[in-house]
Amino acid sequence: MNICVNASTDSLVDLLGATRAAIVERLRDAPCGVAALAEALGLSEVAVRRHLGVLAEDDLVAGQTARRDGPGRPATHYRLTERARRLFPDRTGEFANELLTFLRERDGADAVEQFLRWRQERVRARYAAVLAEAGEDRAARVERLAELLTEDGFTSHVASSQDDGGSTLTLTQGHCAIREVAEAHPEVCRTEAQMFEDLLGVGVSRERTLARGASHCVCEIPTDQPARHPVDARPRSDRDE
Repeated sequence: MNICVNASTDSLVDLLGATRAAIVERLRDAPCGVAALAEALGLSEVAVRRHLGVLAEDDLVAGQTARRDGPGRPATHYRLTERARRLFPDRTGEFANELLTFLRERDGADAVEQFLRWRQERVRARYAAVLAEAGEDRAARVERLAELLTEDGFTSHVASSQDDGGSTLTLTQGHCAIREVAEAHPEVCRTEAQMFEDLLGVGVSRERTLARGASHCVCEIPTDQPARHPVDARPRSDRDE
């Protein structure tokens, strides 16, 4: 049996194995039924169903009942999920870098800073509403912050330590969803660190970042220092009025 997989360059689909990659590539064009997949790939319908079951368990495909005009059981057509779409090459980082470079060259560095502050303010407002549930407990706020970052693709965890200088929480990010952009535009990391300070009400120390070649982004957050400012959920523009 010879299954041809026409995978795109830099595609993660190949990691699924030849047969499941072939199914995913086929479904990339349009939803398809089991019989059509079996015929196109030279497989038995039993084998196709088995592979579709595995892909469904991994949330890569989803079945949808299709109506029939004539008699017989309704057919199930399978389509790719949004998670599966992320297996294919993605050029959004390249596009974002080009956009920021255009802003810098046309309007100067201030334009890039203004955009990043605008973007980070929107994220901060969303995070602040959730962190408010933790009250003023800094450790609890950092834990919730790590959860929110992880949900947004910035895989994070928190550890605590104690030394002569006091108690410290370490917020570590092992994955950056916009790493390509942050590497080209270090302002991204700076505005994110400022957002952390706004949300936690205390200064944070950030010496290592993925964008600068470290294995993780690391923020050190003191727990026994008084807040530099009250934690405020309002947008910065409203606070400055």
